[in-house]
Order: sequence, then C-alpha cells, then structure tokens
Amino acid sequence: MLKNTITFLGTGGGRVVVFRQLRHSGGMWLNLEGVNILIDPGPGSLIRIFERGFDTRDIDIIVVSHRHLDHSADLNAVVESATESTKHPVSMLVCPKDVVSGDEPILLKYLRKGIKRLSIAKEGKKFEYKNIEIDIKVKHIHTGAETYGLEFSNRKKKIVYVPCGKFYEDMLKGYSYGADIMIFNTTFVKPKGNILHLSAEDVLQMINTYKPKKAVITHFSLEMLKSNPKAIAKRLQRESGVQVIAAEDGMRVSF
Repeated sequence: MLKNTITFLGTGGGRVVVFRQLRHSGGMWLNLEGVNILIDPGPGSLIRIFERGFDTRDIDIIVVSHRHLDHSADLNAVVESATESTKHPVSMLVCPKDVVSGDEPILLKYLRKGIKRLSIAKEGKKFEYKNIEIDIKVKHIHTGAETYGLEFSNRKKKIVYVPCGKFYEDMLKGYSYGADIMIFNTTFVKPKGNILHLSAEDVLQMINTYKPKKAVITHFSLEMLKSNPKAIAKRLQRESGVQVIAAEDGMRVSF
C-alpha cells in the first residue's frame, strides 16, 4: 500500500453524471502515513474499492462529508464488507449528525455496532486517530444536508477536502494555507446562483487565497465534462501559478 496517496475511486458529480455513471462515483481512498481513510462512499464504492486493488477490511476510518446519495449511498455496503457483518468493527466513522439520526438516517441501525467510534462532525471539532488529526472546518451552504469541509493531517502532511456547497466569503478564511494537496468538488464551470455547488471560478479564488502545493478538481457535472476538465485545470493552473490536476476515475495522486 502506497503511503501518502489519494485514489479517486470515482469523479462524477451532479445527478446525470452519477446516476447514469458517465463517471464513477465511489468517493476517495486516502492513505495518510499508513492509515486508510475512505471518504464519501457514493454509489459503486464497494465495487471500485476492489477494482482499484484495495480491500475494505483495511479501512481504518470512514468519512462522510454529507448525506446526499452521491456521497453516501454505499456506506452500508462498505461497513458490512469492511467489518465482515460487524464482527470486526472499523475504528471510526466521521459524519454529520443527519447521517446517523433523524427521520431518514443513512447508516442502518444494525450496522452501528460495526463502528467502534462514532464522531459527529461540527464546525471547529477535531478528532484524533493514532498520529492523524481530522479537523472539521467550514460549514458549507448546501441543499438539504449538513455539510462540512475537512482537513486530514499529521506532523508532516495536510490534505484539505472542499466538498459540495455554494461559495461564500467565509470559504476564503476557514481553511488552512499551503496544504500539501487541496481537493475541490468542482461541479460547474461558472457559478449558478440557484444551485448550491462550487464552480471553477469559485475554486480559482480559493486556490489564489490558500496557495496549496497541489490542487485537484473532481466531482464533475455534465457541463464540466463537456467543457473538458483537463482544459479547465490547465486554465486554473495558468491563472493561479499552482499545479492543478483534473481527477480521472482510478487516478492516484501522491503528496
């Protein structure tokens, strides 16, 4: 297992792309100094994990940024697989409260004993596992789901994940500067006032503000695919001076 890598199990975003599987939608597998963290296990995550050469039984932590199906639909399947029907619980699940409680929780009740530590995300909270710290950063404005940006770090590395949500000014001051890698769910090319997702224009502002060592755009809508994510990434790199990568299904990025 390669340390300090993130593998994009899927890069689809938006209803058409995800639910027609124009791009896969399995989330991301982060290995940080040997700790395996599965982020946003959307539709197909269980399949993509094995296709990409991973094993669910190696998962230490599962993180869900918000409860929308393209980020959480395979949560139960992954927990069932990773724990061998709850016999060997995973160490931690980090997620907003509405993933595990309320009228329509995502995680099924019988699988909760497959989680050793349930960590409820709230802005400003921090969770530790071995030498890894997970920081719950900016609360995002997103439709019908409590949503948070996240940072994963140890003494040497910092990874920032900016999930779905409408851009607003607080997003230019809530994250860390100079991260090793900053991942943006970049659904649109230009802002759409009535749809609460980030655009490439929003991402450019954030890259120029935070100056990560490397940036990755992912979670593409049909509009983004038609506009060519690689071309968008090149433009963002040219205008920011920061290396910007357009993620592809199965791509592994080192940091």
